[in-house]
Amino acid sequence: MSLEEMRSKIEEIDEKIMELIAERMDIAILIANIKERDGLPITDKNQEKKVMQRVSENAEIFGMDKEGVEKIFQMLIELNKNKQRRKD
Repeated sequence: MSLEEMRSKIEEIDEKIMELIAERMDIAILIANIKERDGLPITDKNQEKKVMQRVSENAEIFGMDKEGVEKIFQMLIELNKNKQRRKD
């Protein structure tokens, strides 16, 4: 494959990643509604720990840089919490 074909593949993957992030954020709104209904706070440190543990384990399974992947998911968690606060 050529460099341009490889870059095209990366663009396709990037688009899929964006679609999944958008889907994750949509679910965050649904979670925010449940939390509001049940009188729960937006931040749930126990759930965040569970997510980060799962991410860490998956990074190892897939042979990825654990710290890098954890940073990505920390950012995703913050994006979701911000979305939950705004609910827009």
